[in-house]
Amino acid sequence: MQAKYSAHQTWFKKGSAMSKIFEYLQEFINNDLLYQIIVALLILSVSYLLAHLFSFAIKRVFKPLAKRTESTLDDEIIQLAGQSVFKVSIVAGSFLALSVFTQGIDLISIKTKTKLIDEYPYLAKLVNVLDYALFIVLVFILLLITFKIITIIFQWYSEKVKADENKDLSGSLFPLLNKVSKILLSALALVVILAKFKIDISAFIVSLGVGSLAIALAAQETLSNMISGFIIMIDRPFRIGDRIRIGTDILGDVVAIGIRSTKIMDFDRNITIVPNNDIVKSRIINLTYPNILTRVLVEVGVAYGSDIDKVKEIMLTCALENPLRSNDVQPEANFMKFGESSLDFRLDVKTDNYKNAFALGCQLREAIYKAFEKEKIHIPFPQRVVYLKNES
Repeated sequence: MQAKYSAHQTWFKKGSAMSKIFEYLQEFINNDLLYQIIVALLILSVSYLLAHLFSFAIKRVFKPLAKRTESTLDDEIIQLAGQSVFKVSIVAGSFLALSVFTQGIDLISIKTKTKLIDEYPYLAKLVNVLDYALFIVLVFILLLITFKIITIIFQWYSEKVKADENKDLSGSLFPLLNKVSKILLSALALVVILAKFKIDISAFIVSLGVGSLAIALAAQETLSNMISGFIIMIDRPFRIGDRIRIGTDILGDVVAIGIRSTKIMDFDRNITIVPNNDIVKSRIINLTYPNILTRVLVEVGVAYGSDIDKVKEIMLTCALENPLRSNDVQPEANFMKFGESSLDFRLDVKTDNYKNAFALGCQLREAIYKAFEKEKIHIPFPQRVVYLKNES
């Protein structure tokens, strides 16, 4: 069955106004190939106008509505939508124009009784190339849009959980998740493109699996540290800036949490690099979590016969006069035990910042020693009584 060489008959009812307009346009041009090109260009023009219309609607309608909300997430999403809808609309219009052009050149012309695709064989290759090119462009645009959405979401969530205080999130975990997400999406986009080109990737996947197994066996220790680093970032036993104790020999402030290792600065300003696998296996004491309020203990022994109430009063006075102590928690002076050579007391003082703990302890010891000397309270030396027995 012969059909007039026009795609408009499939769009509009025969005899309608739009159908007559396209028939008149086809007769006026009097060239089937040129007519199909003009129809495709008209579709592109309409898609261009619609793209501008969508962008205008987002800018004038949705953007003011998003500004009324407290969250900034919808503002950034709307702004991204305004930037992306134009590109997506143009590509979608190009696909539609190419589809209409492909249908048109496959119809039989009344004039030549043949198909344009038979008259111009190169059109099939051209359409095929354009189809692949547009598909790659569309995948690339959608991939970039998804990348931006992921970045916006991570930035918004980092602000929501105050990641400036939890620097392990903003400095390590969020960038890691961001990069991993983008790598996985890029791999998925590559698979989609290869599937479009009808390329069998099963052999590649098998080779990749064998190669991954070999790499995993060769870098077993490194991978173990990377997995442990990811566990640390998720479990969050400590944060950047926290003072921690690992085992019995490592004490310091966390300065960086990496994928393979964690850097800890000790009191000598030296950096100790500890593999994450060792940290996961060790017992960790976090001296600053859940808050940086830290206890400082000062222990002292006085001579037997000293006034217990006076000793406690002096110790509390020294603590209350120190500016580094916490005003929220009152200090305590306790009589702990009867020692071999002394009455043992302990002063319990809190400081608002763990960084002041060492200085506060030193100042309290100095103040207590001077106050004891002034009040004639003695700190005894260890004493031993030795009896000599004369055998003769």
